[in-house]
Amino acid sequence: MWRDKPQRLDKAEMSQITVHILDAKGKLTAHSEWLRKDLANTFEQFKKLMPIHSLDVVVKAGKTVIPEKGHIGFCPEADIIYITVDPENAAFKKNDAHSLRRMFAHELHHAARWSGPGYGLTLGEALVSEGLAGHFSIELLGGEPEPWETLRTEIIHSYTPQFHEWWDRTDYNHSDWFFGAGSLPRWLGYTAGFHLISRYLAQFPHLKASMLANSSADDFKAFI
Repeated sequence: MWRDKPQRLDKAEMSQITVHILDAKGKLTAHSEWLRKDLANTFEQFKKLMPIHSLDVVVKAGKTVIPEKGHIGFCPEADIIYITVDPENAAFKKNDAHSLRRMFAHELHHAARWSGPGYGLTLGEALVSEGLAGHFSIELLGGEPEPWETLRTEIIHSYTPQFHEWWDRTDYNHSDWFFGAGSLPRWLGYTAGFHLISRYLAQFPHLKASMLANSSADDFKAFI
């Protein structure tokens, strides 16, 4: 019997996520179905804009989250994303504006960038990686910038000399610059990176964050 030849799938079509929900104590049992659904849907939507490899996503319950969201994501390499959620946090339960999907989209952009130049070791590279991921989340899902991307402009401008001074340094303290663990304002790095990419995209309106995952951080330095 004659049959059509099977269609050849490209890497983006073949890529998939494997979601591992760590739930030995049953803290996430009530949420596991929608967690899997939201993560899978976001991944499929992501693949329409950017190529990405298959990866593992590990979800666990915990209190070390962004209080305003009730969750946090971490992508330390190309093949895995860690997500912590606090099922007792009201913001997590509300999941306002598909907050979980927006966070996951942010981390997926990091995963894609890890397959290219990587997240980076310098402050400048971190600013670019975070700024691109923030803009990509909006590109994919719409909505407004996140709270950590909306620090007052005058605050950001007051630190412009320090951004230039520390741009190429690898000994910067990430918790200080991005989370305000020390004397720097909370969210300083996230907002600065978001504004940096905003200025770049205003200069090159034909480009989008989905097209810039493999760009060198130095391409953006002039826009700090």
